[in-house]
Amino acid sequence: MPGEQLPIRFSLQAKVIAISFVIGLTILLLYQVSHILAPFIAAIITAYLFHPLVSLLQRRSRLSRVVWIIILYVLAFSLLYWLWTWVWPRIVGQYDELVRQMPVIVNDLSRVFGERSAIELGAGIVLNLAPIEEQIISTVSDLGRTLSSSVPGIVFSALETVIFTLVYLIVTFYLLLQGRQLKEWVVSLIPVRYRGELCSLGQQIDRVLGAYVRGQLMLIVIMSVLLYIPLSILNVPYALVIAIASGVLEIIPIVGPWAAGAIAMTMALFQPDVPFGLSNVALAGMLALIYFALRQIEDHFIIPNLMGSLVRLHPAVVIFAILAGGAIAGPFGLLVSIPVAAVIRILLAYVYRKLIDSPEPPVPPAAPPSHREQSETSGQDALTPARISSMPHS
Repeated sequence: MPGEQLPIRFSLQAKVIAISFVIGLTILLLYQVSHILAPFIAAIITAYLFHPLVSLLQRRSRLSRVVWIIILYVLAFSLLYWLWTWVWPRIVGQYDELVRQMPVIVNDLSRVFGERSAIELGAGIVLNLAPIEEQIISTVSDLGRTLSSSVPGIVFSALETVIFTLVYLIVTFYLLLQGRQLKEWVVSLIPVRYRGELCSLGQQIDRVLGAYVRGQLMLIVIMSVLLYIPLSILNVPYALVIAIASGVLEIIPIVGPWAAGAIAMTMALFQPDVPFGLSNVALAGMLALIYFALRQIEDHFIIPNLMGSLVRLHPAVVIFAILAGGAIAGPFGLLVSIPVAAVIRILLAYVYRKLIDSPEPPVPPAAPPSHREQSETSGQDALTPARISSMPHS
């Protein structure tokens, strides 16, 4: 009909150009504002970790989601206050003492290697310690310079820190409060005919990432506590710092536990006061056995109960992922190599099923929202900035 208005429809080429333009513009924008992304990324990670807990508490009680979020904030601030007033001064004290003792440790290493420059292994085999001596002394010296130049403190200025902290707290609060609405909004962007399949894929990735990240955070705390007990009993210097460092290093597969054990054994070898009449070598050997035993407990009891069998990767794939992550992104790549490899495995399995026209495995449906969640969702939608801005003004 003449004068009939038709909707504008993009051709396939126009759709590709539009999508490429939006992606490129988004990447450029994120690059330009990368210096302010830290609180937003931290808020997203925090909300992702605690969203299941808040939802569970809300379903099991008569309290609203807002109340539980406020309770978690109060508990978090109380914990941080306790850490700041009791734990942090001890960490700083041991850290400063370790920095002051680094030159002494370097001198002790030079003396030990100077007294014994080679080791006879038998059968006419002699191990020359000179190259090892240079490498170890250089590593310890670099560590001492790094520690002395990076005294614990706030990197940003006081004003930036306050602003970033407030942004982090506010964004985290809203992400926890409106997590279900945000998820529903993202799902609504997917075409209806593909929605079920892509949501199933997203649920698989979410289960793997959620189990891995929460398990690793709990693993740091558990291993730090379990290691601090024997280290303090054996009077190992800087026991608290070493225990926390060992707990953090545990999240780096394969490499981390060996590095953690090496740090504790090195301190034991040069410990001035050895308890229970032990020699320094015997103390270092005892620490090696303790680290080995706790590693076995971690592998066979702690990790299976924390993360289950969701991250199913062959050991050879784990080693390759660690090396590839370290080569691509350095220390950060070491930390994220395993979850990234697990997600890639899920995506490759999905693509493979598409290539051979195999049906998707069934995924159990998510639990429907409770009546309280539905009522709160409607109430929260009414108070969102977008809904408020769209209200008619008198």
